[in-house]
Amino acid sequence: MASSTDTVTCRLCRRQFSKYTCPTCNIPYCSLTCFRSEAHSQCSETFYKKEVESDIRAEPSKSPQERQRMLGLLQRFEEESAAQTEELESGDENEDDLAHRLQNVDLESTSPDQLWTFLSPAEREKFLKVMEDPSSDLALQLLASEELEVEKKEPWWSRPTGPEPPTRQYGAPPDPIQVPPSLTSPPNRTAPSLIYNICAAYIAYAYVTRHLSVSPLSTAPELDADAARGLLATLVPFLTSRTSRTLHPTLDSALTDLHSRLPPDSATPQLFALLLCDAATLLRPSLVADAADGRAGAHTCALRALGDLHALFRSRAHVAHKITFYAAFVVADGTAKMAAFELEREAAVREVELTAEKVEWERIHEGGDKERKKIEIVELDNTSDESESRVE
Repeated sequence: MASSTDTVTCRLCRRQFSKYTCPTCNIPYCSLTCFRSEAHSQCSETFYKKEVESDIRAEPSKSPQERQRMLGLLQRFEEESAAQTEELESGDENEDDLAHRLQNVDLESTSPDQLWTFLSPAEREKFLKVMEDPSSDLALQLLASEELEVEKKEPWWSRPTGPEPPTRQYGAPPDPIQVPPSLTSPPNRTAPSLIYNICAAYIAYAYVTRHLSVSPLSTAPELDADAARGLLATLVPFLTSRTSRTLHPTLDSALTDLHSRLPPDSATPQLFALLLCDAATLLRPSLVADAADGRAGAHTCALRALGDLHALFRSRAHVAHKITFYAAFVVADGTAKMAAFELEREAAVREVELTAEKVEWERIHEGGDKERKKIEIVELDNTSDESESRVE
């Protein structure tokens, strides 16, 4: 265990700080569970096999029973490897069987719970294992499938502005929310500011949009719309609760609370930095008013995002009214530009930390390679010395 890995995240679970480094591939990991995980199985199984072989060779004086037990362990490794190969080879046959079971099923109208019943126990277990490790090859293959690529849409605010046609599908910008003139009077400066609650709402909006790959959210199918409303209620409960008195006094307070509510498996530093940039893009006033909708003025992007949320919660009057009030605050308060700057600065800090972590990881990895080369050179030298001794 090296002290230099104390600030490096485990590359297998990406949740804990790493405490160890794999002697074979130099990947930082946090626990034995991660070392033995499926994502690291190719390396860990080879390591255990080599350890057993080394143990047998290093102590030839072991009793026949002990040597037999060691050989049994090696045989088990070989059998498990053969079983995995057989499972891969039979994959096509299993897929054909599943296709036969689903041939008369309307996949568009059938609910996920009903589809789940068509899977065999082994298929369900395999699917759950894949979803437990989103970084596995099979999970990445599923997430990159052509069907998902066709359906998913990138956030409407990230559409490129250059002359070249976009290579991805982007959502159409939603209509800006309409703010009643009666709400746009200058705010009471003695009252607490709502700007950091609004920042949290924009970050949550960006997360839900990217998580569901639906843009804008108000155009989502009812199943996705329900999921979007549920996620927003979890991430920013002050937005949907009738009785909430949450008022974030600083951006740090808002970010700490929001980060604690994100699902642990998706709250990566890379994602959070991206969400901060998204929120800054949405909140930052534009230098030139949108010609398509002069009523929104410099806050067109901010009001489009709130308009999307307003349409998503149109059936919940108290939430829709609160969103309208937030929109009036953005237009009249004048702190949006400074809040966007704070979000950008916080994103930049996180990106610097990520870069430093990457450099540290590369340094450790390079150091491990050099150390292995030194060991190989020493072993070659020792082998050469032994050969010369035998010749003499």
